[in-house]
Amino acid sequence: MSKYNIPADVEDAVLRLVYSKAAQADWLALSDDERTRLYQRWTDDPEIGGRLIGHLDSAANVRPWLKDGPMKEYQRALRGGTKYAKYVSKPAATIEEIIEKTLGGEWEVVPRSKRQKPMRAKARKVGSEDEELHFVVGSSSNFKNLLWPAILDRSNGQTAPWTICVIDAFTSPVTREERATHERVARFLGVRVIYFQEM
Repeated sequence: MSKYNIPADVEDAVLRLVYSKAAQADWLALSDDERTRLYQRWTDDPEIGGRLIGHLDSAANVRPWLKDGPMKEYQRALRGGTKYAKYVSKPAATIEEIIEKTLGGEWEVVPRSKRQKPMRAKARKVGSEDEELHFVVGSSSNFKNLLWPAILDRSNGQTAPWTICVIDAFTSPVTREERATHERVARFLGVRVIYFQEM
């Protein structure tokens, strides 16, 4: 994960605790300031920073190690998309599950089509080789990044349909104003925007 030589058992114990605390704090709904304060608490925590400090040379390296490694991957880990998924105690829906719930059971992920940053895949109707679409999923705060693959596709003259799926989380619901913006941009770009309600 880094240039530091952290024993596997220490890293494992720390990451299980950090991911548990991130879930309790509803990490994805936190502001940058709230995340900064949480990083400081973790650095000061003997079970987190205290266990890492001897392997990271100094306390100043704890926050960057957490931020640039496991927490950078936290959202993808929730959906099983990284090596950190094993530290998630309550996984979120995978892209396969989201496609099934939003498009219907007759749609499936095309093998070897999944990509990250943002999380996306090609989906097709079961039993059909012709009826395919691009499906990208993420949070409303990441909406511009969800659009980027479709923009690149359109700029290259591709016309395959795109569905942008915005996670509408119970803890941080998509606002009416955000939905209006999404719809306006979707019409302009010629893509479809849908919402996945997640508890």
